[in-house]
Amino acid sequence: MTYLMILLLIVVAMSVESIRLIARDGRGPQRPPVSHFEDARFRAPVAR
Repeated sequence: MTYLMILLLIVVAMSVESIRLIARDGRGPQRPPVSHFEDARFRAPVAR
């Protein structure tokens, strides 16, 4: 039982740390590179 509690604690700690790192990576939404143009032939049907 102690082993399972320690394992659960480790899993929760790693999950919280992963979420914290993802939320605070400082990158935010990013645009595609300027060198790429958007080709109308390859757009998704929903995007039209």
